[in-house]
Amino acid sequence: HVLDEKGEKMSKSKGNIVDPWYIIEKYGVDATRWYFYTINQPGESKLFTEKDVDGALKKFILIFWNCYTFFETYRGSLKFKVQSSKLKTKNILDRWIISKLNETIKIITDALDKYDVTGAARAIEKFTIEELSLWYIRRSRKRFQRPENPGQAKEAYAVLGFVLFSLNKLVSPFLPFVAEEIYQGITYAAFSKKKSVHLENWPEPEGKLIDKKLNEDMEKVREIVTLALAERAKVAIKVRQPLALLQIPKSKFQIPKELVDLV
Repeated sequence: HVLDEKGEKMSKSKGNIVDPWYIIEKYGVDATRWYFYTINQPGESKLFTEKDVDGALKKFILIFWNCYTFFETYRGSLKFKVQSSKLKTKNILDRWIISKLNETIKIITDALDKYDVTGAARAIEKFTIEELSLWYIRRSRKRFQRPENPGQAKEAYAVLGFVLFSLNKLVSPFLPFVAEEIYQGITYAAFSKKKSVHLENWPEPEGKLIDKKLNEDMEKVREIVTLALAERAKVAIKVRQPLALLQIPKSKFQIPKELVDLV
């Protein structure tokens, strides 16, 4: 039941009706769908506000689309075939994003099996924004844009391509049109021979690729970075300005040496 932003029933006599075609034409049908999936559970009433649909478009769909366009922009003519079980990479960020992807597939599948549509959609949103876009892609930009050698580039794009391909299948029931557009763009990289994302099988989580210890350690790394950025903000030191010194209490943060460089 869709109510107005004050929680009142929409009525022509009250003049508080929202034209659905106006919303769809302005923001797109998938953004409207995503709003309804993420605002609360399907059976609960919705207090409708246009700014929330705008938020669904800008805070998730455009970020998801930008991850895809980043992949397409820098990949160029690079060709490769890959399956999850064959992603042999020593890079710590690659191993982590593959681990988080499989963990997320399990979370989303379990949620949908319980008809927890909102929980599933929010898990997709968290993975896409916080883990794929803000952390993995940002921390890996050098490998994508200025790889040390062709092998490094191929490895990086094989991982990102597979993650996007898998994520797109998770997104497809929620954003059918956006997912199909992305699918048609990335399938020529030989990830699949199906004609549509909606003909794909639902992805299965690979338990052997979920590294819980790595996931926990990476959370610590991200917490350190968040705290350091907060300290920068307090004293107005810009992010691009190098620090002479950053001290981390060993008693609070124990992280492997290979993760220190990320900090």
